[in-house]
Amino acid sequence: MNRFISLGLAFAIFGLLPASRAAMAQADMQWLNVDDARLQWTNAISWEPRAGGLQAVRVPKAQRDRWSQDNEKKRAMSGAGVSVKFRTDARRIVFRTTLLEVETVPLATNPEDAWEFNRPPYFSLYRDGKYVAAIPGRIQGTQQEVVILNATGPAVEAEYQVLFPFYYRNAETVMHGIGFDASAKIAAAAPDKRPRVLFYGDSITHGHGVTAPHETYVWQACERADCVPLNFGFGGTGWGERIVGETIADRGDWDALVIAIGTNSFGGIDGATRQKETAAQYGEKYGTFLDIIRARWPSKPIVAMTPILNRAEILNIRNPNGEMPQDYRNAIERAVREHQAKDRNLYFVSGLKMVDDQRDMLVTDLVHPNDVGMRNMAAGVAEALRPALRR
Repeated sequence: MNRFISLGLAFAIFGLLPASRAAMAQADMQWLNVDDARLQWTNAISWEPRAGGLQAVRVPKAQRDRWSQDNEKKRAMSGAGVSVKFRTDARRIVFRTTLLEVETVPLATNPEDAWEFNRPPYFSLYRDGKYVAAIPGRIQGTQQEVVILNATGPAVEAEYQVLFPFYYRNAETVMHGIGFDASAKIAAAAPDKRPRVLFYGDSITHGHGVTAPHETYVWQACERADCVPLNFGFGGTGWGERIVGETIADRGDWDALVIAIGTNSFGGIDGATRQKETAAQYGEKYGTFLDIIRARWPSKPIVAMTPILNRAEILNIRNPNGEMPQDYRNAIERAVREHQAKDRNLYFVSGLKMVDDQRDMLVTDLVHPNDVGMRNMAAGVAEALRPALRR
């Protein structure tokens, strides 16, 4: 959607005000810090001081420092999958935040690259479990106030959930406070006792290809399967390194795991070592990755998903090893089938059956799913998760 149309809608519906008017309208507000007991956070593993506030991160610094890949370390700072939930009868809710622009290589001439760096970072708002709207922040590296809700009429108590911007190029989210109109009552939301599912993957899991956080397949899959999503996707990575497997194994806050990696390995290179890697070698590494997690969690459900359709096969491009994406899918499936012989809680899902058409399911880079592709992935993953979670 055109940025200015999106902002105009936000002005009209949710009152994203110009700075001077916003300051006047929000003078009579009460502000909560992120550690207030009435705020229920998801996927914020820890909070780190930054830019005069606190940033929710998905991997604690002590673990990030052990990782070998700089990309993964940086992408762990993204707010993908982070959300906050609370009950209130407020008519105005404001996020005081800094949405940091991440330093990257200079823009290429590809128009899509320019669009990605100029896309607004969106928050998604839910009321009593139902989606309301996506609210854009401004593309700036300084503190701003994003009006999440600006309602009229009588105060009505409801449970709200706000999803953070998920992107990794201009949406690292530092929080300075959450504001409510002065007369509002604020309480903790009911405890969420649904099973928690950790999704490990690359930029597709991270969310690249859609605009707002509620549109990612991770969020939609758990809406369908009635679970809590924990997004552990890192754009440009997802190599299946031992250290990441150990990080997943070390955390006990998940009830099931979805593994959606392999796309970035189609190039025939081990991303961690930068050495040549054939499909057969990748399959062995994938099996080792499963073993690392199973050593700690022998019975938690794991859903292993092969990669979706990719530009390499659309354009018939072989990697330096002379191999195609299907060779890597086959290697993943062999590794999973071998493990299934002794692992009744390991499930296999074909990504190619979910996204197999470039015309309607992929964005212009022919790698990432669009809105339709994300919905298809969500439906397929949810179908696999339902029996796994029942077990």
